[in-house]
Amino acid sequence: MKDYFLDPDSMNIDLILNLMRELHEKFGRYFDLENPRMRNEIDGNYASILEREALPEEGSTVNAVFEDLAFYAQGILKWNHHGAMINVNPPPTLPSVAAASYVSLYNGNGAQDISCGYLLTTELAVVKMICQLVGADHKTAGGIFTFGGKSTILHALKHGIQRINPKAIDYGIKDEIVTFSSKQGHPCHSEVGGWLGIGEKNCLHISTDKKGIIDLSELEQELDGALSDNKKVALITANGGTTIQMTIDPIRAIVNLRDKMVLKYHLDYIPRVHVDSVIGWVYLFFKNYDFKKNYLELSETAAAKIQRQLWRIEEIKYADSFGVDFHKTGFCPYSSSLYMTFDKSEIYAQGKQQPIAYEELEYGNYSPFQYTLELSRPLNGMVAAYTNLKLLGYRGYQKLIGQLYNASECLKSALAKETRFQVINTDNSDSFVTLFIVKEHVDAPSFFKLDSLNKGELHNFGLYIQKFYLYLLEQQKIGNCWFALDYSSGYQVLSNGIKIGVLKIYPMSPYFTCEKAIQMVEDLKALLAEFDKISHSFKIKEVPHKPRPFVFR
Repeated sequence: MKDYFLDPDSMNIDLILNLMRELHEKFGRYFDLENPRMRNEIDGNYASILEREALPEEGSTVNAVFEDLAFYAQGILKWNHHGAMINVNPPPTLPSVAAASYVSLYNGNGAQDISCGYLLTTELAVVKMICQLVGADHKTAGGIFTFGGKSTILHALKHGIQRINPKAIDYGIKDEIVTFSSKQGHPCHSEVGGWLGIGEKNCLHISTDKKGIIDLSELEQELDGALSDNKKVALITANGGTTIQMTIDPIRAIVNLRDKMVLKYHLDYIPRVHVDSVIGWVYLFFKNYDFKKNYLELSETAAAKIQRQLWRIEEIKYADSFGVDFHKTGFCPYSSSLYMTFDKSEIYAQGKQQPIAYEELEYGNYSPFQYTLELSRPLNGMVAAYTNLKLLGYRGYQKLIGQLYNASECLKSALAKETRFQVINTDNSDSFVTLFIVKEHVDAPSFFKLDSLNKGELHNFGLYIQKFYLYLLEQQKIGNCWFALDYSSGYQVLSNGIKIGVLKIYPMSPYFTCEKAIQMVEDLKALLAEFDKISHSFKIKEVPHKPRPFVFR
């Protein structure tokens, strides 16, 4: 039994390295180098799969356990594959995976420094580096790693409630509280209201323009209405890079509007402005990029998009707090989320603790468990983030993001040359994500002129797109399609209320190049030609996962 643990006398890690190799070999039987997914030979629902499981009386061998574990490797979407493009899920760097995994050998609990030693200092170091990136004072600002982007919003709302009533932590919420987000905001902007007891319905959603940017006039009108009714505004969440359009709201204008409301209604608290920048924070690495010299040889379009995003996200310094997901655009393993506030006293206050001055922090008195949501705090996220920030620096992140943009523009350009494909986010997005549709006929109307069609024609238009997506899924399953795309069933809402679905491509792998993008379009054309032969009778038979149903209303 002792062989299962690291020997404290020898500290020999050969065993775990050998175990990793053994597990890799067993997973390897499901590898398909041409496919973004592991092979899947399982046929049945979870109930039938779980029939094979039972708690053993006697322990199994490592070999037997790894055999069982490898069985569940089937169907994994391999983020390192250049064809894995279904969301903002980049492959993690190998050094960040190694560092995050290795620290677990000794003490992976980041509750307090007397337990995990100076490894917890990596959290403070990352906070300092992010302050440097944003342009904040690292001595007065603060940050804590937490379990995900949803938790960063949870912290922002909690701190907003603290501003309204510092005693709420003891006596509960007595006020009628509302929050604000845009209709392009992540669903968790509402969900945290349910978790913290103010109610999801009390998160008010503001309309946006075609680029997904919040309507400031409507926000002002709704703020006026809420404050006139003596409701308390705990939080205004600005988008700092949405998943699809990568929308960044006008942060400074939102802050100015908030300040205007404080004066107008003589508020005895300041409503919190938080930026949900878990994706868009990465543009800050271009703050020292010379766009004129352009050493990365960014295309003209890519450079212009990145520069516009940089100008927008630089206004983050005017907000009260923001979120960073290193496991998204930071290329770290899951999960590695950081909540940042420009006033670290708010973090201490959530645990009724007095702030420790920056100069007085020392080994033995840094105990985040006293004021964090988690008592058992994993070190993995902060160690992985520290590793990548030091490993890549400004230039490394510039190269990674710049390459994604160059490849994305190649993809859009290649798609635009084909009459059966139409890219629909060329003019209304500065994202590296590509949204496109496939037309049943060359003379089919533009996606932007669908209002002229009747309901039956619209149904057929949308159904063709969805059926082609299902066809791609089937071809992926049987090994004839090397890329995995995503599909949004209700991306575009027409004037008559009908929603049309679109195809989405998220190029996240550094192995997805301009050459791969051009090849992808050629393969899409070939697949479309085959699909046309069976499109009217096509019914999906084999899929890597249960697909979304076609929704038309």
